[in-house]
Amino acid sequence: MKNNSINTFFSCLAAFLFVNAAQAQEWQIEGAGHLIQHQGDDSFPMAKHSEGFSVGLGYSHYLNNNWSIGTGISYLKTELVFAAPGIRGTSAEVDTEGDSFEFRYNTGYFEESVQWQSFRVPLTVQFETSGVVRWYLRTGVLYGLQVGNSKYRQEWNNLKTSGYYPEWDAELNGPEFAGFGNIGDRRTEGTVKLRNTFSWVLETGVKQTLNTSNDLYLGVFFEMGLNDMRPSTAAEAQPVEYIADMDQPLTLNSVLNQSQYKDKTISPFMFGFKIKYAFEF
Repeated sequence: MKNNSINTFFSCLAAFLFVNAAQAQEWQIEGAGHLIQHQGDDSFPMAKHSEGFSVGLGYSHYLNNNWSIGTGISYLKTELVFAAPGIRGTSAEVDTEGDSFEFRYNTGYFEESVQWQSFRVPLTVQFETSGVVRWYLRTGVLYGLQVGNSKYRQEWNNLKTSGYYPEWDAELNGPEFAGFGNIGDRRTEGTVKLRNTFSWVLETGVKQTLNTSNDLYLGVFFEMGLNDMRPSTAAEAQPVEYIADMDQPLTLNSVLNQSQYKDKTISPFMFGFKIKYAFEF
């Protein structure tokens, strides 16, 4: 009798697992629109909101009719944007003749955009209600792998530089080949290496059953960065850097490498809309 009960239990368990295994897998094709924001005392004061998008492939393994664990891979493309109505500063320098002076610079409107591309792998858990139209809640973590170096573009408006020599109490506003003068508008490009990211994600919405093997997800999501994306190299540069070289006396540096922001972090949060088309197996 006891053996029959045990056999019956394991037979039912095997049947349960078999039935659920046949319906326990789901693949999703997904697309999303992202709005990127920055906040907090440690964030860049020049950081502005920006937009982006992602596309990807997801996979879910159902533990039962309501709970599942998921993973996948997606590609994110967006930009980090920094802007200010004006920038000014000074630094102690030595010119080509060995004389010490104070390098001065100021500019009108400034903007920099840094390309952000990454492949992202989530690990999530999802709960959904029962029925043809289901409410779902999904949460977990995301790991973002940066795609190579990130390009940045800068726009400087009405850049002016000068050199103040305290020994003679004189300020030189030229010549331009020495790095002094009304430089005007400048556009520059370069590359920086962003760090890989960790994020916490929360997503909710509705899941509409279309037929026995296909579903449509419509949802909204929120992601919060958990680590600093800034380059691992030390931030020691000035926005406008003087070099004692007549061929190229000025270097315009990315805000990510500027010493004035060395104690700031880039851990943006994102929210947006997501649509997924699912295939059940």
